[in-house]
Amino acid sequence: MFIRPAALIAAVSTLALSACVSLDMADNSQATPKFVLEDYFAGKTLAYGTFEDRSSKVMRTFTVVTYGTKTNSGFTLDEQFLWSDGERQRRTWTFTKLSEGLYEGRAGDVEGVAKITNRGNAIRIQYDLNVPYKGKSIKLRFDDWSHLVADGVAINRADVSKFGIHVGRATLSFIKPDADRPVADELGKSFGQ
Repeated sequence: MFIRPAALIAAVSTLALSACVSLDMADNSQATPKFVLEDYFAGKTLAYGTFEDRSSKVMRTFTVVTYGTKTNSGFTLDEQFLWSDGERQRRTWTFTKLSEGLYEGRAGDVEGVAKITNRGNAIRIQYDLNVPYKGKSIKLRFDDWSHLVADGVAINRADVSKFGIHVGRATLSFIKPDADRPVADELGKSFGQ
């Protein structure tokens, strides 16, 4: 039986997309280190990242400073972005804890309510963001995974789509500026430092 190349590509693409969609907390988290939204992001956190287009070309880099505050019902996170082309953005999130490992999030440029899930070392945020584009606003879907690694460092990957089609990816590292670095310090001893 002969399979046309276009049909094969479509089948592989469908399988790849379904694999991405099926990724869940049970499959994409580890038990430790424990990553708790309102604990990790309390106070000041720094982040540095890149934004790639759908062909994986880095379009812009950015720096983020966040300040988090616990509230009676959850958590508030103020984010300030500086992009490599000079653009500045600010977003203030309000997170409400619904139950252990489950939150809702709201922000001025977020359409509706963001869904936040947490398990072990992983936090996942899914939301629609209104993004300025050529004098207008377009709605993009973000599927945002963060994993706490070690020494107060969390790695974040946000896949961005429109109408279910992948349009880009943001990758960044969150760093707690005052965190101890026991894992890196121990590794550094092998260099005699």
